[in-house]
Amino acid sequence: MTNLDCLVVAQPYASLIANGHKRWEFRSYEAKHTGKIGIAASHTMPWQTKSFDLNRISVGLPRGVVLATAELVDTFYVTSDDLKNNITEPSEITLIGQKLKTYGEPIGEPIEDVKIAIANKSWSSYAWVLENVQPLELPIMYVRSNTSTRTTWVKVEVP
Repeated sequence: MTNLDCLVVAQPYASLIANGHKRWEFRSYEAKHTGKIGIAASHTMPWQTKSFDLNRISVGLPRGVVLATAELVDTFYVTSDDLKNNITEPSEITLIGQKLKTYGEPIGEPIEDVKIAIANKSWSSYAWVLENVQPLELPIMYVRSNTSTRTTWVKVEVP
């Protein structure tokens, strides 16, 4: 068994990453390290997106488990113009048996949400670049270290 640092990501974004649709995770700060990490679905309720279909299925997505491993390879600052320049064709994806549309890699988020960010000229974030995403055959449950605060990282023992 080894310890793996796992990035905690709210649903539905954790599943979008774990299923290879989303390679940029947006955060308000730069990543402090790179290398192999786990992708852990947060225990919290799913984030509400502007996609009705994605919100409808998000409640059925797993929470409180590590879903995948990935390589965190880079972090860089992005603006709404950068999003616009990195949009790819919409992609039809399947999550828990339901077909949905998102932008393709690397953004991989609901089209409606990305359009709002692009229209907001003051939108900016850091993109955490994930590569070599490997879904786990069986998700690994993890315990929150502190239930009263949000956390970015958890350490999980993996086989």
